Amino acid sequence: MKKNISKLILLALTLVLVAGCTALKNSDGNNKDKTDDLAKIKANGKLVVGTAPGYPPFEFVVDKSGKSQVVGADIDLAKKIADEIGVKLEIKAMDFDALIMALQSSKVDMVITSMTPTEERKKSVDFSDVYFEGTNSIIVNINFSKDISKEDDLKNIVLGVQRGSVQEIYAKEVLKAPKIKSLTAIPDLIADMKNGNIDGIIASTVVAKINANQYEGIKLIDVNLSQANKEEAAIAIKKGENKALLDIVNKTIKSLKDSGQYEEILNKNIDLASKQ
Repeated sequence: MKKNISKLILLALTLVLVAGCTALKNSDGNNKDKTDDLAKIKANGKLVVGTAPGYPPFEFVVDKSGKSQVVGADIDLAKKIADEIGVKLEIKAMDFDALIMALQSSKVDMVITSMTPTEERKKSVDFSDVYFEGTNSIIVNINFSKDISKEDDLKNIVLGVQRGSVQEIYAKEVLKAPKIKSLTAIPDLIADMKNGNIDGIIASTVVAKINANQYEGIKLIDVNLSQANKEEAAIAIKKGENKALLDIVNKTIKSLKDSGQYEEILNKNIDLASKQ
């Protein structure tokens, strides 16, 4: 009887110990069971990058041998990162406002699309160091005659912004403009402006200048946009334990900026976009 009781006690203790180890593994050791994103990228042999074409010179579509291809400064940056990791690059094009969800659901490994690292976005994803800094401008029709000399004057016109962009956040939350139209891409906004449905478009100055060169009948106007007058771009990766991947991304950005290669990449794509 005593022998049987001893066996039962030993069995019970063993079950408790196993259960405790399992719980510990599932809680404290959970990250050890997961393959980090850098290891997954290397195992897959490719880096999948999400981007939103229609924002030259950063990402835009060109026709090469009868086939559409996404190019731009962000695509060149993605290629440099893929080369640093030692894998091929795969680009997935989608709407700007779908990119963070695609990253969170592991449809892409990172997002490179001239995305501003806002505090709100940082709640959902992690960001690299900033790789581009610029300003914003207003695009209008050449015959635009309304007095827009200060920021508050923008409340009196219909403003166009790219859906999901920092410019949309500014127009809605900072400026609190009563008339805002959000569309997927800058070319869509310009077409709508030409049709008379939009008075002015807020866009990155470098993007605005390229579009002013590409499309007849539009121009830029100088308005001090306070909080919106500074634009920053960083790379988004999945939130969590991705230090190894983030280190490679930041190392690549630093190397390109320190050597002047990023400026060369940007200027090359400005020239390319201007000829489209």
